[in-house]
Amino acid sequence: MSNFRVERKESFRLVGYKTALEGSSNAHSPQFTKQKTTFFIRAIENGQMALLRPLAEGSYGYAAIAVEKGNVFYYAGVKTSQPSLDQTEEVLFPESDYLVLTGNGGLSRLAFDRLEDQAFNDLLNEDYEWIYTGAPIAEILLNGNPSDAQVEVWVPVKKRNDR
Repeated sequence: MSNFRVERKESFRLVGYKTALEGSSNAHSPQFTKQKTTFFIRAIENGQMALLRPLAEGSYGYAAIAVEKGNVFYYAGVKTSQPSLDQTEEVLFPESDYLVLTGNGGLSRLAFDRLEDQAFNDLLNEDYEWIYTGAPIAEILLNGNPSDAQVEVWVPVKKRNDR
C-alpha cells in the first residue's frame, strides 16, 4: 500500500506565527529541521499556539513552509477563516492538486521530514508526472500527539507540460 496520492484540495488559509529559515532558498532542506523544531516548541511554550486555538476550524495542528521573495519561512498555526490576531500572519493555500503523503509513528518533526524527503528526493523527480508548483507546503498533525504522530504533508503540484 502506498503512502502517497495526488488529491485536489480546496483553498484554505492558515493563520500563525512566522520565522525565517536559514541555510537554503529551497522549500525543502535538511538544514531546516532543528530550526522548525525550536520555533514550534517556543510557540507552544510561550503560549502563542494556545492563543490560536479559539480560531481553529478543526482539531488538526498545522504548519507551513513558504518561499517568499527568495527567503524561506516557517509558520506554526491553525486553519481558519477568522480574522488574524495581532502579531500573526496568514498563508493562503490555493485550490490545487496536492501530493499528499501520510505517515505515523515517532516524533512529528521526524515524520514530517521523512515525508518531505520522500516527496522531494524520491517522487518529484524527472520521472514523475507531477512537479512542485512553488506554493506553500502544509504539514498537518492529525492526532494531536507529537510524540507518536499521525501526519500528512501536502505539496502543491501540477502535471508536467512535457508529458
